[in-house]
Amino acid sequence: MVVGVTSLSVPGTLAAPTPPGPGAPTAPGPSPTVPDRFTVLLPPGTTAEDDQAAEKAAKELLENPAGRELVKADREFVKTTKPQLSGSVGNVSVEWFDLGWMKHADALPDWLKPEDLLTRLLEARATPADTGRYKTATKIVKHEGNQELHQQIGATPSSLLLQVSTSSEYRTRHSEIIPLDWLRYVVPRILLRMAKAGDVYIARGTTGRLSKRILRESPLYIASQRTPCLDACDAATRAFPHGLAIAYYGKNNSEHAQRAKLLVPKVMQKAEAALRRQESDQAWRRRQANLGFCDGVGAPPGHHEAGRGKVLAMAAPLPATPCAGGEPGGVTGALLADDYGGVDFSTLELRYMSDRPHSGDVRYSFSARPAAPGLRQSPESRLQAATDATADLRTWLVLNPNLFWVNLHPTQPDRIIDPELGRTKAGRAMLEADLQMKRTEGKLLNPNSKFGAKYWKAALSRGVDRACFSARMWIVPGRVEVHEDEDSLYVLKAPLAVKLKAEDIGGSYSCPSPNQAADARNEELHRSTVLPKIVKAVNTAPEYAPLRRAFTARVIAQWIRERHRKGHRTSFDRLIDSGNIGGAKLTDDWRPRQVFDAYLRSIRDGEFSVKRTVRKKGAVFIYQMRFGGVDFSDVPMTAVGVAEMGRRHPRLTQTVEASVKHPEKGMDGSTWLGEAGGPPPPGPWLRITDGIGGLVEGRVGVLALILVALGAIVFGFRGGSARRRRPTP
Repeated sequence: MVVGVTSLSVPGTLAAPTPPGPGAPTAPGPSPTVPDRFTVLLPPGTTAEDDQAAEKAAKELLENPAGRELVKADREFVKTTKPQLSGSVGNVSVEWFDLGWMKHADALPDWLKPEDLLTRLLEARATPADTGRYKTATKIVKHEGNQELHQQIGATPSSLLLQVSTSSEYRTRHSEIIPLDWLRYVVPRILLRMAKAGDVYIARGTTGRLSKRILRESPLYIASQRTPCLDACDAATRAFPHGLAIAYYGKNNSEHAQRAKLLVPKVMQKAEAALRRQESDQAWRRRQANLGFCDGVGAPPGHHEAGRGKVLAMAAPLPATPCAGGEPGGVTGALLADDYGGVDFSTLELRYMSDRPHSGDVRYSFSARPAAPGLRQSPESRLQAATDATADLRTWLVLNPNLFWVNLHPTQPDRIIDPELGRTKAGRAMLEADLQMKRTEGKLLNPNSKFGAKYWKAALSRGVDRACFSARMWIVPGRVEVHEDEDSLYVLKAPLAVKLKAEDIGGSYSCPSPNQAADARNEELHRSTVLPKIVKAVNTAPEYAPLRRAFTARVIAQWIRERHRKGHRTSFDRLIDSGNIGGAKLTDDWRPRQVFDAYLRSIRDGEFSVKRTVRKKGAVFIYQMRFGGVDFSDVPMTAVGVAEMGRRHPRLTQTVEASVKHPEKGMDGSTWLGEAGGPPPPGPWLRITDGIGGLVEGRVGVLALILVALGAIVFGFRGGSARRRRPTP
C-alpha cells in the first residue's frame, strides 16, 4: 500500500489505443494493451515520420509536471555530439519514492527516522554521477515550490519525496530497474549505520525485512521515456501505482520497441527546445535581479548609483559581431565548436587578467586540460564552470579576506564558515573540499587496500599495543608563482598545500595519547606517507576541481586588491569590500550545516576509525580524528621576473594573446580560452532572451549569454562610475 496517494487527473490517459495519424502505418499485429497504470502519450503504432503526433506528445509532456522533470533529466544526462544520434542514449526515467508513510507506520524501530533515512539516501547519490555503468541523479523534492508536481504524482504536504533519475546509456539494464537495484543495495547498509549511530545492534535479516518493506511501500510515481519492457521491467515496477511514458515499448526487440527507440529522441528534442523557450524569459529576469544589473525592469537594491545597471562585460564585445561574420573569442569559440574545442571544462581555471580601466579594456583567459577521448559534457556543466570561476572572483573581491576560511570541527558547530561566505559558490567549494579531504584519507587508510595495509603494518610495529593518533589537517595556498606585466597578471603556478599537526580534539571526541614519543612517530609516519598522497589528490583529483578553480580566482582577486590598495584605479573599485555578492550567491537550498552534519554522521558511523586485529597482541584499536578546514585568508605570491618567465614559460604571452581570438594550445598541452571587451551600450541587452540551456539551440544565444554570465556576474557596475582613489601614503 502506498500512503498519501490522492486521486489523479492525468491528461492524455488512453482508455484504448487511438488510430495513427493520416498516412501513418497501422500498428504491427494486434494492438497491445497499454498498462492501465500508465499514461502513454503516443498510441502504439505511431511512426517516427508522424511529425504532428510527435509535436502533440512533446506539448503534453511539458504540460505534465512529471513530464517536465523527465525532459530536464534527459537534458542533464550527456548525449553524443552527433546530431543524428542526439537523444538516443538509451532510456531515461525519473522515479519518485515517498517515505512519508514511515512517520506513522506500525512496527518500525525508534531509531529509524524517515527524515534521517531520506538525507542519507540523498548523500549516497547526491549529484549526477557515473554509478559504475549507469548515470544517476537524486534530489529531495519539497512541497513548497513544487505543489503542482506533488498533486500530479499523488504526494501530499507531509510527503518525504526522493526523486531518482537514471539513464541506461545503451546498457543491458533498463533505466526503470536501476533505481530499484540501487535502493536494494544501499538501503540495508544505511539501516545498519543508522542503528549503529543509535547504539542498537540489529541482525542482517532485520535490515533485509525493513528494506523490503521500504521498497514495497515507498514507490509513488514513475516517468519514463518508454513503458517498462514486458520481459522483466513491467513486473519489477508494479509497486508504482501510476506512471507516464512517451511511447509503448512492449517486449525487447519487438517492432514496438524499435519504433519507440526512433520516436522518443524526436519527441524529446522538440520538448527540450520548447522547454528552453519557456524558461528563457524567466531565467533572463532572474539573472537581471541576481547578477546585479537591469535594463528597463527596475534597478536591483543598492545599484541605483552604480551606473544605472550598465555592465562592464568580461566577454566578447557584442553578439552582433560574430553574427555579422566575425569570429567569437576563445571561450565562446570552444563552447561553439562541435567538440567544444577538445577541452575538459571541469578543469577550467582563471589564469590571466589584464585590466586597463582608463580605456575600458578588460581581458582574461582560462586554462583547461584537454578532454579525454570519449568525454562528454553537458552544455550546462561547461558554461557553469566558466561562470563559477567569475562568480568566485566576485566573492573574493566583495568580502573581507579575513573571512576566507572554513572549519569542520565536531565541537565547533558555530564556527563552520562565515555566514556571507556560506552563501557563495566559493564557500561551498571550500567546505565540501574539506570534508572530501577527510574521505580521501579514509580511503587511503583502508586496511584492505595495498597502501592501507602497508601503513598499518608500519604504524603497529612501533612497539605499542594501542595506537591513538588525533590530528588537525587543513588546506592552505602552496607556493604561488605569478608574473606581473604592468596591467596584466599571469598565474603560472597555483598549487594547494595541506598542513598536518598532531592535536587532541578535546571534548567527547578526545583521543589522548598515552605515549608522546609514539604520537610524534605516528605524526611523522603520517606526514611522510599519507600527506603526499592527499596533497596530490587535492591538486589533481576531479572531486577537488571546484576548489582549485576558486583558488586561482582568489589569486587574481588578491592582485586586484593589492593594486586598489596602492591607489591604482581598477575596473573593480566599487566591488572591493562592498559585501554585494550578487551573482556569486548560491541559488539552490544548500546550507553549510549540511556538510557539518554529514561530517558528524561520518564520525558516528566509523568512517574515520579503524579496528585492526594483530596476531601477537590480539585486538588493537587505532582511532584517528581529522579536523581542520581550508584557509585562503592569506595568499603569499612569488614574483617571477621577465628573464625567468621567458625561460620557464616561453611563448606564454603570445598564447594568452591569441586565446582572446580563438582557443590556443599551450606548450604544456593545456588549452587557453580568452575573451576581451569593453562596456557594451545598454540597448543590446534587450536582445538577450536565452538561458543556459540555449547553448544547445542557438549560437547567438550562446554569445549573448556569455556576455551576461561572465561579465555581469562579476561586475554589475559600470567602470566609469567607480570612485577614484588616491595613492596610499
